[in-house]
Amino acid sequence: MSDLVEKMNAIIARERASRKQAESLLETKSLELFENNRQLQASQARLEYSISVLSEIMNHAPDGVILCTDDFKIHICNRHSCELTGHAHDLLINQPVDKLVHNISLMLNRTKSGNFTFARQRLTRADGDIRIVDIKGYKGPIGQECHYVLMVQDITEKLHEEQQHSKMASQLEEARRLEAIGALSSGIAHEINTPIQFIGDNIDYLGDAMQLINQSYQRYEKLRAEVWGIEPLRDLVAEIDTFNASVDLPTMIREIRASLDDARAGIRQVRDIVRLMKEFAHPGTGQKDPVNLNELIGNVVTISRNQQKNIATISLQLDETLPQVPCRRSQIQQALLNLVLNAIDAVAETQSGSGEIAIRTCHDDEQVHLFISDTGNGIPPALRERVFDPFFTTKPVGKGTGQGLALAQDYIVTGHQGRLSLVEIEGYATTFRISLPLRAPDMNLSDQEVEHDFVS
Repeated sequence: MSDLVEKMNAIIARERASRKQAESLLETKSLELFENNRQLQASQARLEYSISVLSEIMNHAPDGVILCTDDFKIHICNRHSCELTGHAHDLLINQPVDKLVHNISLMLNRTKSGNFTFARQRLTRADGDIRIVDIKGYKGPIGQECHYVLMVQDITEKLHEEQQHSKMASQLEEARRLEAIGALSSGIAHEINTPIQFIGDNIDYLGDAMQLINQSYQRYEKLRAEVWGIEPLRDLVAEIDTFNASVDLPTMIREIRASLDDARAGIRQVRDIVRLMKEFAHPGTGQKDPVNLNELIGNVVTISRNQQKNIATISLQLDETLPQVPCRRSQIQQALLNLVLNAIDAVAETQSGSGEIAIRTCHDDEQVHLFISDTGNGIPPALRERVFDPFFTTKPVGKGTGQGLALAQDYIVTGHQGRLSLVEIEGYATTFRISLPLRAPDMNLSDQEVEHDFVS
């Protein structure tokens, strides 16, 4: 009996030891499971955080980010890709990347593994608008598949700014060149003036001498009539008459006098041109003085005569009762020249060779008005609102600075409280109207005005 009890006690002791060992093992494994679960939760939290951060980075990236596989369909794209392409996110997913950039799949297929760049590609937006983009990316395995990561940067505005900067640089260079030419022409005009003065004085002297020669010839004719009957002198008179007849002296005297008159007219014209060149090159005093606007128009027509040759005829309809206008002569003269040269260029573009530029002046109790009209191609309606913008021009690079109308508008509106308007006159493609006050107004009118009136 005692043996049985001992065996039972031994079994119970072993069971207790086994249970204790099992409980200890269970506790250990439970702790391990808890720790593993905690680490798994921490890893999941870090993963979710990484995914969230990556998503935020993707969506806040300044460029479009697109992921596609070797089927060249879009699998992942960020918010900027949607904004850039104009497509909703759901509509972009699984779309061929060629839908955005024509034949880019061929370029991607030929690209070696690693980084690549496709510069200045044409991207078609959902609305059909074309944007110029630079595409940088990576080709290589991500997981078990080959992927293409495309980073798309819109450079349309950047290119436009570069073009504008280049255009502005060209225009500024042209302006500097014209400024240098203006300064040079002023110096040349000064240098020309001295020899022209000598030539003019000599021509005046020759004219006076020719007058004396003609008077001497007339006296000879009287003397001839008196001595013709005197036998000793008849042969000498006949000899002189024979010589005079051989050179046709009366005709020669008339032609020399006419040639001298033409030379005087030419000298006057050269002097006028030299005076105008110096006047245009002079900046002026800045003071407003009474000015005859019709006289300024005559100056402008004279100084631009070479440009208008074989291109257009200028017709003048000037109000002879036009009152003098208080203005800065050099500024208004420059504004008129800019408008006339623009009109000549506009007529030249038609290549008709028979254009017309009409200049008309009139006045009322408050203002004087000047109209400059041409038969060129006209200004498209879409550009009428921009004609006075600085550096705006429809001419090719090197043909214009885009400052002529802007300067004219500044001189007339800001400098003289006048108005420069684009109006319509029947029979002409373009007409600009200048209105200048006869008296200083109470306030400045600094806003440019573009009108589309019909003026009869």
